[in-house]
Amino acid sequence: MSEYFDTPVIVFACANAGTLGQLARQLIAATPEPVTTPHALAESFNTLTYRLGIPPQEARRMIRENTARFQFVTMEAGDYNAAIDRVVDNGATGDKVYDVLHLSAAEKAKAAKLHTSNKRDFTPFKPAVQVVKMPGSEHVPHQPAAA
Repeated sequence: MSEYFDTPVIVFACANAGTLGQLARQLIAATPEPVTTPHALAESFNTLTYRLGIPPQEARRMIRENTARFQFVTMEAGDYNAAIDRVVDNGATGDKVYDVLHLSAAEKAKAAKLHTSNKRDFTPFKPAVQVVKMPGSEHVPHQPAAA
């Protein structure tokens, strides 16, 4: 059965040389069917290059290396509209739509779990998938991965 990976877990796998990065890489490696969206690749690239200052060529290599085994869920316009409806119906605004898009993608993939660093962001939207927070994954400083 597939398991969905939210952007922060991919970023940890790419750019954290400490325990958190090791845990993320081990989790991905141990998952028979890792799944995410193509949009998570773009979010990861943004975080790696803009927020963490990793050179673009290195970020590209990291993303490709850490997501090589992934299946990708394609979200259509109807999926985006349904995600917006879900946000509005829950009285939320703004960037919550991105959390709901990840949640909706995990549900669309019929994933057994959604791995994330911010479980509380998904709870208000009554997930139909088990949301699992990586231990120790909140407020972790960047620890550059070895080249």
